[in-house]
Amino acid sequence: MNDGTRRTVRNSLIALLTTGIAAGIGAFAHLVRSADPHVTRKTMFGPAVVATLEGESGERVRVLFVGRSIQSGTYLEPGRRFDPPFEYYRAFDRMFEEGAVPGGVSRVLALGGGGYAWPKHAIAHHPEVSVDVVEVDPAITRIARDHFFLDELIEKTGCVRDGRLGLISADARAYLGVCDKTYDVVIGDCFRAADPYAPLATADGVRAVRGVLREGGLYLANVVVGRDPVPLQQLCEVLATAFKRVWVLPCTDESFSTDDNYLVLATDADHVFEGAIPYEVSQ
Repeated sequence: MNDGTRRTVRNSLIALLTTGIAAGIGAFAHLVRSADPHVTRKTMFGPAVVATLEGESGERVRVLFVGRSIQSGTYLEPGRRFDPPFEYYRAFDRMFEEGAVPGGVSRVLALGGGGYAWPKHAIAHHPEVSVDVVEVDPAITRIARDHFFLDELIEKTGCVRDGRLGLISADARAYLGVCDKTYDVVIGDCFRAADPYAPLATADGVRAVRGVLREGGLYLANVVVGRDPVPLQQLCEVLATAFKRVWVLPCTDESFSTDDNYLVLATDADHVFEGAIPYEVSQ
């Protein structure tokens, strides 16, 4: 990338950051000075920019912007490349609590790939787990392989060869309609640039998720709340029609986010998720 192109990309990134519009993590406006944009690529939902930012503790975090939203992130240090850098990623690990999924977790379906942050973590640190990742845009998966250490994970662990990591290029709702597998856990983390993926928040979409979960299985949905809390409320209401219990877990990174992230957990199991708020259906 020549100096002129680099300046153009940097200016574009700063413009994106300072809008304060984001899905997933939120804008890193206070860290613009540390941004080092180094690649752009056309995706289905707008231009992608990969940038390296410096956190408050000096850690380097590479992030993926698509359009005006951050889609994923990864640490750059070799020993942390498979560790999830953001709180809502780490919150997905609530599935491994004793009793969260009766019988334990071995098969996970992740709807939405992005930079494959949590799937990398699961494959690297939970050898008993296999993960199928559904990502609609091959360009996003290519970015994950080239810049977010997905290829490094595949090479080091042999996870694709051994069947522990499935890379599925498909629309999430369409895949649920033809899926012939059953999973212990389904993760919903789909966004179309800054917008949540609406088909998974409908009654039909929730039934489709429920249909691929085994008895006692767990659904985890990442929800971003900016100024409007209605989508979170609506999703909880729909999930309550298909599952016996729905929980809401705040998991915002204050250092990184201008929006609030919530993890919604839906299950028929009796497990109590400490720190989460039980959703009660209005009478």
